[in-house]
Amino acid sequence: MILDVRTVFIITFLYGLLTGAGLVFASRSYSGTLRRSMNVMGAGAVFLMSGVLAAGLQGIWLTSFSSVLLANLLMLWGAGEYYQALRLFDGEETSRSFTLMIAAGVTGVNLFFYAAAPSLSTRVTVMSLAFSFLMGLSGVRILRSRSVSGSTVRNTASFSFWLVSILFLARAVGTVFFGWYSRTLMESNLWQTLLFSGSAVGFVLINFSYLLLCNGQFNRHLEQLALTDPLTELFNRRAFSDLALREIARSARSGEPLSLIMIDADGFKKVNDTFGHSAGDRVLQHLSDLIRESVRPQDVVGRLGGDEFAVLLPGANHIMALGVEERLVAAVDEHPLSWHEGKIPLRISAGTAALNLGDPDFDDLLSRADDALYRAKGHNRK
Repeated sequence: MILDVRTVFIITFLYGLLTGAGLVFASRSYSGTLRRSMNVMGAGAVFLMSGVLAAGLQGIWLTSFSSVLLANLLMLWGAGEYYQALRLFDGEETSRSFTLMIAAGVTGVNLFFYAAAPSLSTRVTVMSLAFSFLMGLSGVRILRSRSVSGSTVRNTASFSFWLVSILFLARAVGTVFFGWYSRTLMESNLWQTLLFSGSAVGFVLINFSYLLLCNGQFNRHLEQLALTDPLTELFNRRAFSDLALREIARSARSGEPLSLIMIDADGFKKVNDTFGHSAGDRVLQHLSDLIRESVRPQDVVGRLGGDEFAVLLPGANHIMALGVEERLVAAVDEHPLSWHEGKIPLRISAGTAALNLGDPDFDDLLSRADDALYRAKGHNRK
């Protein structure tokens, strides 16, 4: 069925506008960068769909010149906003100079081929290639994003961008090699119906799949909050215990050694009393950074509460763990905390225990490491 091209433009506008507005409305349930990202994506949809509408109203409410100017600027700016939203989603700041350069450049070229050297086919080709490039760029961005989890949602979002990108690339190819748009932009034919109907589906899928991406990101953030200590961003006691139980079960099956180091900051109360609680918080953050830097990527580090930390060392026997313990103590001794114009000297006590593979029990491992820590603190007080 061949639809009137203006009808197709308006349907595309309505579908895209509603889902884009839905993104902006849904963003109120989120906060921070995620909310900004959804607002930018929604704004991009509004700009893009307004450009589609401007093209569809050519010769009715808009002059040809106004239609060319608005359609080019708004559609390209909207496609650029999609890409900026994905940058925000990945935790990067927006940078619109690239989008502005493309939008202004293409619009300027097309105005030249409208007024100075009239050529509808050239205008359609230039606009279609630029728009296809921007949409394809967003598709690549999603595939390469480390913030996206879930292959189904990732593939749907990327496919949506690539669907629109390929349709507009085909539009450019058809214009160059098959003489499409040789007379008028408003010609109603099967190709126009397929192009904009397919694009309408693509725009709806883009906005809907992006909403799912943001929802997944938000849920992961909630899970992260439940598992980590907000001050140090280490695993909290509950998460550390769960991971320790898994590692103990794995060691019991494989027969590989496993060790635990308990760590306590010496004189932490004195730091709080002398320098204030803000300094105490910074000490805990500094210690957590030093511990992370001193252990292997596969080791599990947690803050169990107050000034008490723990490190689980999969594959490490007692002798290896003692070596890590010595390295931790030395790292803290050698790196006092810079505070205002001075330094706060730091010291830790540590105790190490190895898992008894004959009776792999977490409470027993924790108790023996705690006893070793207690003995170390007694030695440091002398």
